[in-house]
Amino acid sequence: MRPALVAFLALAAVIDSSTAQQITPNLPKLGSSWTDVGYPKIYWTPANGASFGLYYAQLRPPGFNDWDDAPPYRANISIDGEISTSGSYRLGLEFKFPSFFPGWRFDLRFRTTRLARQNYFGIGNETAFDNNKVTDAQPYYYKMDRRRLFLRGTAQRQLFSRLRALAGFHLEGWQLDTLRGPSLLGEQTQAGLGPPIGSRTWQVNLRLGLVFDSRDDEVTPRRGALIEALFDGADSTIVGDVSYARFTAAAAAFQSVGERLTLGARVVGQAMSGSPPVGTYFTIEASERAYHGLGGSSSHRGLATGRFLAQDKLFANLDARFLLGGQRQVVTVDLLGFIDVGRVFQPGDDFTLARLHVGAGLGPMITIGRNGIIGWTFAWGPDQLQVHTLTSWTF
Repeated sequence: MRPALVAFLALAAVIDSSTAQQITPNLPKLGSSWTDVGYPKIYWTPANGASFGLYYAQLRPPGFNDWDDAPPYRANISIDGEISTSGSYRLGLEFKFPSFFPGWRFDLRFRTTRLARQNYFGIGNETAFDNNKVTDAQPYYYKMDRRRLFLRGTAQRQLFSRLRALAGFHLEGWQLDTLRGPSLLGEQTQAGLGPPIGSRTWQVNLRLGLVFDSRDDEVTPRRGALIEALFDGADSTIVGDVSYARFTAAAAAFQSVGERLTLGARVVGQAMSGSPPVGTYFTIEASERAYHGLGGSSSHRGLATGRFLAQDKLFANLDARFLLGGQRQVVTVDLLGFIDVGRVFQPGDDFTLARLHVGAGLGPMITIGRNGIIGWTFAWGPDQLQVHTLTSWTF
């Protein structure tokens, strides 16, 4: 329960606007119609220990005529950073314009991160977790050091009705390395079976796609659908160190039942071809922000983050979101119940729905305003109890 307790303290820091005003910079606003928000971040997790950071943003809220539109704001420019006692850190700068320019959406992100305690359980759908291998002599047996530096931009143009065309790029340099003591990654590397470690790999991806979005709210939808068909590829003969192609298809739908209950479902499939290195296995593409898979708060809540890695992924989520109380767009508390299923595939694996990994659970979700979310999920899966802290809905 300690992660939940610390996340609650972080939530209290968000709500305490007087504290935020004292700590965040007093910068001039971009205009009279812009507002700013900032808060300190102090929390603890078992993997990274104590973390300290700061979030600051200037945003253009919706106006009177578009207050009920799906985007939570017209524009948002933010800086977000934190550092932990384990050596993990993150620094990001984001420019998001979902409805600032009529008919267009723009998104530009720069981020540098180090995950000093990234999970690594091996490659493939049959990887095993043996808790007996985590001892005082080898505390990081299922961990690695993963570093990323990336610049990502996306432009979307409305074609007609709810359909948008997407084009973008993703420039990234990543590095994998071992930690102190024996580890699965170290054993695989010595045997010639693991990914290259200790050197930076660069890739440049171009992204194209179509997005159909009829959600009534992009943060907490109660009705509508989000369907994405995305292609991205990298070519080392032109630029970068790797060559591969990736196709991602995702469909999510939402339907309210009465005033309090919302049902949601999502199916995601991702296939890679060419020669994608292991460093590309950790993420799943999306129209704006790529996320972790398979396993974790954004893909499969019944699994540890990054529990199953492979070139191809297939999974589904089913949610029941029940409003316990509060006022929408002010503060609400929901009880989330869910079932997640999925598996991964390596080249040569038969495409089958056998050996799916199933997890189910529940947890509270708190929404502040239109964009602030914090929650916890408690799920029972293949590796027993998994606890995740969420700062957005899984889908």
